[in-house]
Amino acid sequence: MSKKKIALIINIIILTLTLLSFAKTFFLEHSIAVEYYTNDSNILALISSLLFIIFYKKEKDFVKDIRFLATSCLTVTFLVVVFVLCPMYSFNYKLLMFTDIYLVFHTIVPILSIFSYIALENGSSKKYLCLIFTMIYAIILIILNILNLIKGPYPFLMVTTQNPLVTILWGIIIIGGSHIIEILVNRLNKKIKKGANKV
Repeated sequence: MSKKKIALIINIIILTLTLLSFAKTFFLEHSIAVEYYTNDSNILALISSLLFIIFYKKEKDFVKDIRFLATSCLTVTFLVVVFVLCPMYSFNYKLLMFTDIYLVFHTIVPILSIFSYIALENGSSKKYLCLIFTMIYAIILIILNILNLIKGPYPFLMVTTQNPLVTILWGIIIIGGSHIIEILVNRLNKKIKKGANKV
């Protein structure tokens, strides 16, 4: 089976899992909390996988771009859960990574998307998509927190209850980290593709 067909199968799985999980979330909570970066990155995953399936035979650049954006954001989600949220919540990896919808949004979909994009798909030529997306997300959430229209939803976004320097530090770590992540994601994609072409 070709890499492209395996990528198609993986994107079908991603689309199915995200659709079912968002449907379950909406049924139980009657809304989808878009203030969570996790949900936003998984919405991007849903859209990017749907587009990948639709344009499977046509290789559109905008599909590569949104697959790159979705995968980079999902990587941010995965790493923040592993190295920030789980330690903040008493190292409860079982709850945040292997329970119910968390298993899909925090673990399975990010891993599937990372593997498919890096190892099987043709990469994007863009450089700053995840950086821009994450920066816009952070600015909107910080403004909403300052206006007391929302609290958090992550501990490091609670700007009204923490030292401004802490907020700035977290902003540098998360936003700067998102750019480093997207660079690594595309470099790995290109390296693997280059290696495959030599074979």
